[in-house]
Amino acid sequence: MNMMINISDPTLTKMLLEHVVEQAEAGGLDQLLASGFRPELVDDLRQRPLRDFFYAARNGGLAMSVQFDIKNLEACLWRRDIAKHTETLKEYFVRHGASIEMLRSLFTLSKQELQRLRTELDLSKVGPNGRPRMPPASIRDKIHQRWHAIGQSQPNSHQRDRLCSLHQEFSSFSIAALHRVITEF
Repeated sequence: MNMMINISDPTLTKMLLEHVVEQAEAGGLDQLLASGFRPELVDDLRQRPLRDFFYAARNGGLAMSVQFDIKNLEACLWRRDIAKHTETLKEYFVRHGASIEMLRSLFTLSKQELQRLRTELDLSKVGPNGRPRMPPASIRDKIHQRWHAIGQSQPNSHQRDRLCSLHQEFSSFSIAALHRVITEF
């Protein structure tokens, strides 16, 4: 689905005229000709100073429209939202004591990126090394029950989203400790 928007702003109109020239000079002449530009007009535009574009945009009554591929725009924004969500989760996991192995299995994360994150979040010297202590058995049972309930209520979600939900309910334990509990059997 495409959507057409009329451009009335002189600055945008001038920028679009500049873009036509840039496109012609970058090897896009065939595309311009195919969309209806005459070769003489493209040559004329290439020879003109930018102030002529500004004049045409301000005083020429020039009508321009821009066409958007709505599905592509929505897909692009969706990918950006996913990337931001993933980055937020990554930072959350680093802040809340996820092990290096867990981070590398749940996210595409190099050792250098992990170290950069820990440094940016001022966590480079924080946290004990080794395996986390297990919570008491009664709490482990509650963690198992809640983990099962989260899996039932979010069956199509990624494990890292479910782990984040679990940690929000049992925030007194590190993510590494919670992971150790849910994988103990």
